[in-house]
Amino acid sequence: MRKRKEEKKEDFFHYMKIIIAILAVAFLILACYFGYRFGRMVFSDASLTNSIDSNRTYLITVEAGESALSIGMELEKNGIIESGLAFFVQTKVYACKIAPGTYEVSSKMSSKSIAKYFNTEYSKAKQSGGQ
Repeated sequence: MRKRKEEKKEDFFHYMKIIIAILAVAFLILACYFGYRFGRMVFSDASLTNSIDSNRTYLITVEAGESALSIGMELEKNGIIESGLAFFVQTKVYACKIAPGTYEVSSKMSSKSIAKYFNTEYSKAKQSGGQ
């Protein structure tokens, strides 16, 4: 009788190890998938829309001291870019600065090109003495 209880206990731990291994593999697969997807958003030059019919433009006003994350989230909310978080990471990776002002952006632009556009405008403002 005692031996049967120990066998059941061993079987239980054996199945738990299998379940934990399956969950670990599933987690690893999901982490790879989402990591790849996020990396593609950060380093891709693809725009949100490719057809002329769905081209949306948006006027965004950037206030002094506004974070790139809040700007990215606003662009995402208005359907201009796919991910505000990816936009934020792009501004860090490509060392983009954003000057206060009003900008017209389009869903035909990639978030990377929008970040570089903001950086170009920042450089122009700095050269003209605006900052």
